[in-house]
Amino acid sequence: MGILDRIAGTLDELTGDTDTAAATEVMRAHGLAEGGDLDGAETALRAATQQFPRYAPTYVALGQLAARREKLEEAVTALGRAVDLDGGRAEPWYELGDALARLGRTEPARDALRRALTLGLEPWFVARVNAALGRVHARAGQWTAAARALRKALDLAGPGDDDRGIALDYGRVLGQLGDREATEWLTRAARAPDARSEVTIEAAAATTDDERAEALLREGLARWPGDRSLRAALARRLARGGRVDEAIALAEACVAEAPNDVGGLSALRDGYAAAGRWNDALRVAADEARLGAPAPLAVRVTLALGAEDRAALVALSDPLSPEGERVRVRGAVDDDATLRASLAAVAAGHAGDADLVRLGRLAPNAAARDFLVRGPLPPPPAGQLAGLLTWTYDLCTNTPPLVGLAAAAGHAAEALDRPLLVAVMGEFNAGKSSFVNALCGAEVAPTGVTPTTATVNVLRYGAEPAARVVGHDGGTRPLPAEDVARFLTRLRADEARSIRLVEIFLPVEPLRRVEIVDTPGLNSILPEHERVTRDFLQEADAIVWVFAIGQAAKATEKAALQLAHGAGKRVLGVLNKVDRADASDLEIVAGHVARELGDLIETIVPFSATRAAAARAAGKPDPALTALTTALDERFFTQARALKRATALSALRRLLASAHAAANAAAPAPYDAAAARAALARLEQSLGGALDAERVALRARVDETYRRAALEVREFVRPRSWLFGEHRATAADEAFLAELLEDSVEDALARTRAALRAALTDAAPPGDDRAMTTTIEQAIDRAVDHFLAYARGVIDGGAVPDFFRHQLPRLRLEVGAIRDALVRRAPDPEQALFAPLRRELDALFDGLARALADADTDARTRAALYDVRLARPVTALAAALDALESGA
Repeated sequence: MGILDRIAGTLDELTGDTDTAAATEVMRAHGLAEGGDLDGAETALRAATQQFPRYAPTYVALGQLAARREKLEEAVTALGRAVDLDGGRAEPWYELGDALARLGRTEPARDALRRALTLGLEPWFVARVNAALGRVHARAGQWTAAARALRKALDLAGPGDDDRGIALDYGRVLGQLGDREATEWLTRAARAPDARSEVTIEAAAATTDDERAEALLREGLARWPGDRSLRAALARRLARGGRVDEAIALAEACVAEAPNDVGGLSALRDGYAAAGRWNDALRVAADEARLGAPAPLAVRVTLALGAEDRAALVALSDPLSPEGERVRVRGAVDDDATLRASLAAVAAGHAGDADLVRLGRLAPNAAARDFLVRGPLPPPPAGQLAGLLTWTYDLCTNTPPLVGLAAAAGHAAEALDRPLLVAVMGEFNAGKSSFVNALCGAEVAPTGVTPTTATVNVLRYGAEPAARVVGHDGGTRPLPAEDVARFLTRLRADEARSIRLVEIFLPVEPLRRVEIVDTPGLNSILPEHERVTRDFLQEADAIVWVFAIGQAAKATEKAALQLAHGAGKRVLGVLNKVDRADASDLEIVAGHVARELGDLIETIVPFSATRAAAARAAGKPDPALTALTTALDERFFTQARALKRATALSALRRLLASAHAAANAAAPAPYDAAAARAALARLEQSLGGALDAERVALRARVDETYRRAALEVREFVRPRSWLFGEHRATAADEAFLAELLEDSVEDALARTRAALRAALTDAAPPGDDRAMTTTIEQAIDRAVDHFLAYARGVIDGGAVPDFFRHQLPRLRLEVGAIRDALVRRAPDPEQALFAPLRRELDALFDGLARALADADTDARTRAALYDVRLARPVTALAAALDALESGA
């Protein structure tokens, strides 16, 4: 309906016994507007308002004319004056609401349109008002209310009443709600005679069926053959459907025709991406950015990952890059801060798992995920023990599950370049410290400490005497060299418990060739020190085991030596304190040790630390010390390189075993995407079936409610009816009927709620953490509660009062007639309950399906992370170690 027809209609509606002169002026203005003289019409109407200030039709016509000329503020002023003068007419309220809506004043527009609905009677007019009200709701983001109003407009509108694009608006609103019917309504709008090509593109974009979308776009091209936007949209749809060659050819033609058309470029980018031509797609994306219309950041990240272009990823991490600056100039808001932060972490080389998992969702394939998670660690060096130790340290340092092994790996790498490490072991009071002093030719090892305060002491060469105390927590503190003996002999038990070892640095020449670990006796030390001592069974390059001649080869010694043997350590036995036995006793003890320990020790050297110290004091050689030195040279010092290599290989083998254990513990839990999808499909199918069943069951229950209500009405009205008069009822009857209907509808809805919840419970996936089902339960409860409130409002606010005041007096007192009259204003569960609930459930299930897809992608990324950063390096370490041990 045009503006001139509206003015004429307003006059027909509003004139009667009103001032004829005023009506004549309005008609004259109508004639001027019809002839195209809008300025003249406006001047005439303004003059009429001055002459007839109480005549409402003049203001209505002036407001309509101003709205047509987009003078919306003037239109609101004129129409507001009209409804002030005569608020009982529907058309001025509608025009006022429409003008307010176009100004973006949602609340007053909604109020004006609702007032128009209460006054309008003609279906075409009610349809028009509902359409406007639906648009107001949509502008406010109230999609459900918008859908309800637009649906009413469609139901009431005649074939020629869709001049405002109700179907298009309804389709767009349904699209916002995630309703699958959106496609149908958008398609209907696209096929309208006055449709534009943009609507065809919009309808095709909302269509999930590639064939239908293609057909719709080709229909559009038949109507608008030269429309480049349609061709670009068709190219995108062809790419989406897997027909990449056709898509690329069509998009390339669009770009050749208009190189700076961003629509054609985006279609070409999509075609290249669908074909896996990631570098070409990345190049086109750069062209789009250069034109000031960059693709979404997530799309560009996908292209960079597909192209395995780390430089492109780094560039995307910078919001102040030339591309980012163009976006800011155009006024766009950067909503991708989290994504950019993850990109920045990748660019800086310190991306965490969360960053990589987030970016992994954008990786287009497994190769792109591998590229994303690929670490900077090179493969292990072949045939290089020192290099492999350093590589292992770097691996442990940079791999979170292996960080606990980094200290041991670093120590093993450092130990390879140190002098030979010999651990002097034995039971307490075997004379180990005295033996060390004799071996070094100096008083280097403190003696006289008690078992409960004995510590592990490491003797190393130093240009100046020095010492430091190393705690179990890794902390260190210096100790003056002259205070070492006093510190160790006076140490309290609680202090000794916190000390891991004491390092003593001395300018003693033998310590250039060998570092000596002086350990407490294994039979009488603190548990903390026993653990450290046993560690040196693994870390030492060789072991000297000191036996006391009076108690050699005890069971505890044999057990410890078996550990050393199992670790591949070579052990030289020293039978100390031989000055306390004669030759025959010495022979017996030596034989006993040899029989008891067998190949756990390589040889046994008799020795007396007391005689060696005396000989040293007298400046004379000690034959036993000479023999011991010769044995150490032959078995240890001349083979130092091989011994240190064996120790390093053993350390690597232990690290490998620990790395395997850590890798197994860190392996990501398997994710069965197919089972999760199947469970979701079962849940959706079960709930959908219950929803369809309740559509029928609830309507039957509501019908039965109204049939029983009709019986009640007949019973309480019949005794009061007159033979030839109107049927009468009291206020109590009205309250009774309203309560009956409300209670019955509530009971019927309770059964619907229970049925839907039961379907949800029965089909809930095993192990469900309730998050999924709780969300769906809440949607069911919201829909049922909303409909119950709506039903109460309909029953109390209009249906029952209208029935008693306007329909009952004229009804035949028959159950069928009464029921029909009641049902006519009954709340409709299809539009007010099931349709919105179906839409919300569809949206929920779509969201859950996307969440499952994301979970699947995340699981794949975590698996790739595990494989690339942990499983593969540990496997590579094992292969490199095998090669070294085999001499390759």
